[in-house]
Amino acid sequence: MSVPLPGEGPRAGQVRAMFDRVAPSYDLLNRVMSLRIDQAWRSRLLRELAPKQGEAMLDLCAGTMDVAAMARRRVPGLTIVGADFSFGMLSRGVRKTGLPAAQADALALPFQSRSFDLATVTFGMRNLDSWEAGLRELARALRPGARLGILEFFRPETAGTRVVHVAINKVMVPVMGRILSPDPAAYRYLVASMERFASRPEFEEGARRNGFRDVRGETLFPGMCGLVTAVRA
Repeated sequence: MSVPLPGEGPRAGQVRAMFDRVAPSYDLLNRVMSLRIDQAWRSRLLRELAPKQGEAMLDLCAGTMDVAAMARRRVPGLTIVGADFSFGMLSRGVRKTGLPAAQADALALPFQSRSFDLATVTFGMRNLDSWEAGLRELARALRPGARLGILEFFRPETAGTRVVHVAINKVMVPVMGRILSPDPAAYRYLVASMERFASRPEFEEGARRNGFRDVRGETLFPGMCGLVTAVRA
């Protein structure tokens, strides 16, 4: 079944069902297709946010809670809550980490306003019906001065990132998806959704419009992943 792409209208139910289908093989495919570089990206995200003992962290679009697991190892005294709309993904994350989590819509989070000192979103913003509404909801859930870190596959704009995008995302990812995944169409969606999503500069401007300041972004090696950090205004 074809999953609607960003800008094609409401699609949360279909995207959720897709992630439920790929949940059993999701971690393995991430490691194989990225040659474990995805873990280096997550480590960089946490270095930038610098979580501290006693703080409360939201791992939104948590998937199987890789970021939450890494944060707990680094800062045992950090309070971490995961949230994701895919029960299949999140249940694996809870088993892996033992941390609390909530199946939740990122556009209507079940948390009180100003609940968290920092939040992470890894490869989930382009799956929302509206990424700007997602940023506004994050701003609501974060305390003023809280830190936000986002890893995402933004639409490539420069010649260099387009070359990497073609080599990795249009050749390697679909091939590996056909070989290893029970749902190869999910990995075709992954590539197509990048092309229909915002560029990193567009996303950074959206963050400034929707409750954040000190917005910074960069493209991470090898050129297919973007990191955006910001502070809740």
